[in-house]
Amino acid sequence: MAESAFLRSFLQGTPPKPLRMIAAQGLAPIPPVEMLELLVHLTGDGDADVAAQARRTLEGWSAEELLPHLQSRTCSESVLDYFAAHSTDAAVHEAIILNPAAPGKAIAKLAARVAPPLMEIILYNRVRLIQSPEILSGIKNNPAITTQIQVLVQEIENEYFTSKQTDYAVGAKEEEAAAPAEEAVELQEEAPPDDLILEGLPLDPQEREAALQKRIAQMSVAQKLRLALVGPREARTILIRDANREVARNVLQNPKLTEAEVETFAAMRNVSDEVLRHIGISREWTKSYGIIHNLVKNPRTPPFVSQTLLVRLRTKDLALLARDRGVPEAVRNNAQRTLRARSAAAKSTAG
Repeated sequence: MAESAFLRSFLQGTPPKPLRMIAAQGLAPIPPVEMLELLVHLTGDGDADVAAQARRTLEGWSAEELLPHLQSRTCSESVLDYFAAHSTDAAVHEAIILNPAAPGKAIAKLAARVAPPLMEIILYNRVRLIQSPEILSGIKNNPAITTQIQVLVQEIENEYFTSKQTDYAVGAKEEEAAAPAEEAVELQEEAPPDDLILEGLPLDPQEREAALQKRIAQMSVAQKLRLALVGPREARTILIRDANREVARNVLQNPKLTEAEVETFAAMRNVSDEVLRHIGISREWTKSYGIIHNLVKNPRTPPFVSQTLLVRLRTKDLALLARDRGVPEAVRNNAQRTLRARSAAAKSTAG
């Protein structure tokens, strides 16, 4: 959105102090989105009184008022960076992390101080990590980092910043950053046509799956990656369990993937914890109660995902979970605490 002349006069000039003070109080006649940008700009004003007033005004904005702006792709980078540095609200942090427009320096600030669930979401955006390696440094310096996240950080560093660093380099020369056209053609030719992957398979379900598994086992990694991204349901069911995490991750990016399939994946105990983690931090998939229920009950689901989703279970399912010896003890104990809290709240309301 084009900035107004009023906002531009502040960003490109220095209006008189009385006018700057009025703006710092949030009284300028401009839309809220511009007001946020103006107030953030004024926090760096050369006059201490104006800067302090702007900060106080920003502190008066509630998370509910901020979130629509922080979630917008058109949100100013300065605004995202300011709240990444100054806000202590987890919902605000999540909105910034999930905004593709958020600058790497803002995410790096958050990476050094957010709780483990948000660290996991930060690590999901591999492209941003490659562009801004300081984000990984922030996570490693975060005092709340868990062993599981440390392992994931190490895997990402090994995959993108060591032996394969040149393959994923950002800002390299064009001829080094992009694969030659000839190689791209070879990959396309190497991948099997989607409509032929199921051709000639037995009709018996068990024999059919075994034959398809054998066929997929003979594929190269490049073929599996493409098949995971565009292949049919039967292939997706097998590839989601592939030992190569990139292959399994591609399945979750397949545009043909259905909610029913993801619900099945969420219950699987032979998929990687990373697959369950990706499902659990997805806003799209966790709109489904069935997916949430299966994730929480799955002992392979990372504990932070289970703990986050557990409070969304219905009381009946929560009661069953509290007695389920098949889930981690921490999840079971949390279910019991949540039940007690609900019971106390119900009694309080009734009273």
